[in-house]
Amino acid sequence: MNTPQIFRSTLISLHALDPFGSKVGGIETHVRQVIRYRPDDMRVILIGVDDSGQRKLGELVEIKDEAGSYWFMPIMHCHKVAVNSAAKRLLQSVTLNFFKNVLRYLPRIRALAREMPATLDIQRYEYSWLCQLIGVPYVLTTHGDMRPDQPMDSLLSKYPYLHHFNEAHAVRHAAHVYSVNKEQTDRISKDIKGAAGKTEFMTVSVDDRLFQPTPYLQLDGPVQIAFVGRLDHFKRPGMMFDVIRRIDELAPAGARFHYVGAADPTVFPEFAAIVGISKRHGFKNSAQIAELWKGWHLGLVTSTFEGMPVYVLEALCSGRPVCSIHLPQMHLVIRDDVSGTVLPGNNDSAELAQALADELLRYWSRIRTGELESQAVSECVAPYKASRQMGVLFARHQAVLGEVTA
Repeated sequence: MNTPQIFRSTLISLHALDPFGSKVGGIETHVRQVIRYRPDDMRVILIGVDDSGQRKLGELVEIKDEAGSYWFMPIMHCHKVAVNSAAKRLLQSVTLNFFKNVLRYLPRIRALAREMPATLDIQRYEYSWLCQLIGVPYVLTTHGDMRPDQPMDSLLSKYPYLHHFNEAHAVRHAAHVYSVNKEQTDRISKDIKGAAGKTEFMTVSVDDRLFQPTPYLQLDGPVQIAFVGRLDHFKRPGMMFDVIRRIDELAPAGARFHYVGAADPTVFPEFAAIVGISKRHGFKNSAQIAELWKGWHLGLVTSTFEGMPVYVLEALCSGRPVCSIHLPQMHLVIRDDVSGTVLPGNNDSAELAQALADELLRYWSRIRTGELESQAVSECVAPYKASRQMGVLFARHQAVLGEVTA
């Protein structure tokens, strides 16, 4: 491959993602933003997967977009159902199979990393071992924390010791660490030797080129409430659907619930009560979700724990208030009487479900009377917009290269 002279360095993003595929989540949003906001003088290469089954594996292809070019090398084919589902068996793990295929193409990846000064950008602890084999420094962004007292849908629930072992290794050997969860940032800094001086808190970023505040529409009809993402058990979908049912019973013109994602909400018995007022949009890309938010009014969070849900940031950046049960990090972006409410308590009791419904109705009333402006809601997430935070990440990668060559 002939490398244009305008590139001073290479950033290799290592993640089981097809940039044209349907996988959704905070990590996938981060990787797509690395691609979208890349600096002009940085060559970005995504080592990922092909959901279509049509691309040749191990072939580096140039992808042109409105910002110029980035490069993509798929190393395994991955069915779109698998990438949006949590593995129940070890051999089904997309992460494990991706790890194995990186080893298969390791000589090719190492050669790409040596064409010019390079760093790796990873989000999975397991990939830190691969970074060492590739032989270039890496920046780790970790997107949540494992709670031993809470149910998990992924294999982490079966192998917690392996998770913590990989975490300690990844943090110790990283050139720098970002965590999207303040509690996790503090824990890593305290518990892992050498982590305090190189670990920072930085939320996931919201793409403010796409998500922008717009006027509220259809104020005489039903309140439009939306949720975007996977329906993992720790997000308490049953409680979420119960809250929607309560709002539909109390709102002057009822409610409509919109779900964007690849999961099947019908597996939760509580969904039956709202199936008639619900619309399942299926997978949508970021641009399509941004367009949908123009017709919605509110978002909600019922999770037992989270990092910083990108869905929340996208809702707020679009000027739509979000109400949540207690999660400490929500106070960073949700301001009472401006962009939503963070309730005390984190459980699935009927009392808390009713309190959450009441708060959402309160904001619906303020939207209808014109007391709430979408621009004011959007300003609450200004520090977390991708136009600012991606610049911080890229500057860190350049600083790491400076330390290596010094």
